[in-house]
Amino acid sequence: MHPFKRLTIDAHFNYLINRRVLVEWALERAFITSVPGPYTFTLYRGYAANDSIPVKISETTDQPWLYDNNPVMPQKGTEVFYWVILTDGQGQTYQSQSAPITSYWNHYDWTLAKEIVRKETMLLRKRTGTAGWLLKRRLWGDVCTLCTDPETKQIHNSQCPVCYGTGIVGGYYDPIDFMVAMNPSQRVKKLDTTQGLIAETMETVRCLAYPVPTSNDVWVRAYTDQRYYVMGDVVVEARHRGIDLVLNLRLREEARSNSIYKFPIPCSLNPQP
Repeated sequence: MHPFKRLTIDAHFNYLINRRVLVEWALERAFITSVPGPYTFTLYRGYAANDSIPVKISETTDQPWLYDNNPVMPQKGTEVFYWVILTDGQGQTYQSQSAPITSYWNHYDWTLAKEIVRKETMLLRKRTGTAGWLLKRRLWGDVCTLCTDPETKQIHNSQCPVCYGTGIVGGYYDPIDFMVAMNPSQRVKKLDTTQGLIAETMETVRCLAYPVPTSNDVWVRAYTDQRYYVMGDVVVEARHRGIDLVLNLRLREEARSNSIYKFPIPCSLNPQP
């Protein structure tokens, strides 16, 4: 069974901001449900898809991304490839497909993208930004035995204090500093099968495109500690040559009784969008 659903390389936005390359991957659900963890991922870099002497970059456990903090960018006539080797809980190894750094920008592209991000960052830090943290939802890891059915894997307690309703122990990765520009709040009424007619607070926010928030991630507002689930409809506000730079998100505020409020966040605040 081949475990990797996809492998993607970002050598544009992350290189523009922090001079690093981001490598992300996703696993097939059939693999996650049938092969025991923990999953250890080792990132390699080479000058060919089948390079016999690759460079080992870094390693992580049960996390779907890694950074190359000292990348080598392709020059004219050369290519740079990345791939990941997964080691499962039984010691079996699997290699992902190789992915190259593609469509490397010229000087004009870098200058234009850098100016877009500079202006957006300045607005967030100096004028419109609201500080907070992004909690990326765990997609695999140790299954929570407190609230998950051992046969069906269904979650029976959405307020579980161990997995925070995700079914995976820990629930979310460590908080990431993440500023957004918030628009006026909206109150939306909907009919719930158990609670009847309820009102929800929805926020539309603008943010930089990395790390990319995805459905069911959580954004925590600094100082007030309000917590919001990220909705699935992510809209791209600014893009250059196929690379997303600025996004619009919809956030749904959660009640203080939700177990997500028990997830610890940093005591200090040093937001870096």
